[in-house]
Amino acid sequence: MTDQTFRRHGTRLLTAVWISTLCFAWSYSTPAFTQGDALETPARPTELAEHSLVLDITRTGDRLFAVGERGHIIWTDNLNSLSWEQSAVPVRTTLTSCFFADSNIGWAVGHDGVVLKTEDGGLTWRTLLNGFEANRLIEQHATDLQEQAEQALSDAAPEEESALQETLEAMEYAAQDASSFLEEGASRPFLDVWFQNEQEGFVIGAFGLILRTIDGGESWISWLDRLENPYSLHLNSIRKVGQALYITAEAGALFRSADNGQTWQRLDSPYDGSLFGILGSGGGRLITFGLRGHAFQSLDNGDSWTEIETGTSSSLFGGTLLPDGTAVLVGTQGVTVFIDRNGHVGEIRQADNRLPLSQVISLETELLTVGLGGIQAQPLTHDQ
Repeated sequence: MTDQTFRRHGTRLLTAVWISTLCFAWSYSTPAFTQGDALETPARPTELAEHSLVLDITRTGDRLFAVGERGHIIWTDNLNSLSWEQSAVPVRTTLTSCFFADSNIGWAVGHDGVVLKTEDGGLTWRTLLNGFEANRLIEQHATDLQEQAEQALSDAAPEEESALQETLEAMEYAAQDASSFLEEGASRPFLDVWFQNEQEGFVIGAFGLILRTIDGGESWISWLDRLENPYSLHLNSIRKVGQALYITAEAGALFRSADNGQTWQRLDSPYDGSLFGILGSGGGRLITFGLRGHAFQSLDNGDSWTEIETGTSSSLFGGTLLPDGTAVLVGTQGVTVFIDRNGHVGEIRQADNRLPLSQVISLETELLTVGLGGIQAQPLTHDQ
């Protein structure tokens, strides 16, 4: 077995840390659904949705949305009392992320390779894609790429053969991976979603999953050959900052696109552990964060990085920027970390229940965090 083969397939034994940390309760508290059952069974209405495992929260206009276990999608228009309503969702699989192009059109992604869409402001959702379908289109794409690489190698001049042989090996591994996942079923989760507009967007996920759509999600194209990701590292987050699009990934991998995802550049990384997210407000400033409290700041759009002494060893899963440029990061042990524009930590908080937090957003007077304990509020004020 080559080193590349071991690293690619060995990663299957090391499921993304944030998934296992945040979703362990789901494994024990959810009835034993098969993949088919979870993809075909609608989410059950429950008043407990806001108190169960919630993995993402976002705001579109004056409406908040949160997604989590058992297919729960909940929303509120009342930003004062935060009374939540539950959407009609056609699946009962754990949802990991959501994104809205405008106040009506949005998408949610999650386990079993599911992609959902709403066109009525989040009241109802329909399934666009599941893991079985995703595996089939990825296998076909990988097979096509392998055949193209074989043909290119057979036609190559001697000086081109070495580079083309490496490309062929990468495509062979990709095709083998795709065939393996096709046999396993809808096993790979999507971890994040981003859309440029109502039509063009990406979904990304575990083991190098990356798909692109140009018709709002009605059809998808595998983008696996567009990233320099030969080991099929987990792709954890995708976010637009300024004029560039960024992906953070397992093993410290960082990718940047200057053309909304058509082409990607792999950046020099400051860290070899998993990075779970990235924040920025334009002007070149970025903050990326990940395992064991590691966080880094760039002032040149990711070309170079400086480590931030966060004062915590808790893994950091999500974050937001406040209007004054302060970054707020959340993670395991209920930790919330405030980082000023200069990269200095102003305050560290810890929730009394110490349950892991996966994401945070800011309102006018408070922060809303989500995680294993559901949706929780905390004061916005922090040390300057």
